[in-house]
Amino acid sequence: MDDVRDSVLGVWRVGRSGRLGGFLLAVGPAGGALSTWWGAVSHPDTQNVEATGIATAVALGFAFFAWWFLLRVRLELTTDTIVMVNPWGTQRLPWSRVSAVTFGNWGARFHTKDGFTYTAYALSDLAAGVRQDDRFADVKRVADAQLRDGQPPL
Repeated sequence: MDDVRDSVLGVWRVGRSGRLGGFLLAVGPAGGALSTWWGAVSHPDTQNVEATGIATAVALGFAFFAWWFLLRVRLELTTDTIVMVNPWGTQRLPWSRVSAVTFGNWGARFHTKDGFTYTAYALSDLAAGVRQDDRFADVKRVADAQLRDGQPPL
């Protein structure tokens, strides 16, 4: 297991504001659901139990949305593969297929030798108008080292 961990060159997640928004999006409705549970335990009648069920379903929906679109999104660079976990799916791209790495409005873009482009949404800060140039510089440094000689950076 240690050699697998050693092959990870870097992991980038959604920016701080996106993660904070994700946690708030999950915790806020959960607090409301907890309040309805307290009411149902204090006064167990049909109306309170129904409200508890609805509030719990809404809280779970918000928590799943926050996790799927904000908290699980990441870019992971290993010595062999680029792993992009985006809201629309996970892509695994071997370094041998990559020809260039650029930065766009929706995050880091990995251009392949056959003309396709893969975007890592984790560096977009959810298109909130905040540039992620400083974080992209770290990604670019690792990518350039991998593309140049296939060795991890020092």
